[in-house]
Amino acid sequence: AIQAASPDLDLDAYANQVRAEYFVRGRLKAIPGQLKKREVVLHRLAEEFKPGKRYSEKRVNEILKAFHSDVVTLRRELVDHKLLRNEKGYYWRATVDE
Repeated sequence: AIQAASPDLDLDAYANQVRAEYFVRGRLKAIPGQLKKREVVLHRLAEEFKPGKRYSEKRVNEILKAFHSDVVTLRRELVDHKLLRNEKGYYWRATVDE
């Protein structure tokens, strides 16, 4: 989950601000170096994957390529942040109970 820097910071407003800063015409202009911003971006990318559906690595790469050329980093980050799970070459959107 994304953590707010301070309790009075509106998390939705922060996420919207980060999305506006990093997504230009639907493409990711850069992978944020700051963890908090990267988490916002990764959560947005995870929305592209339907819960309960399995995707081949090739399909995951195609989906991510629409946002940024460094699909390897994005795919790894999605898995590292437990937003996507993978097994035997297939990926799926992680659920809360996994």
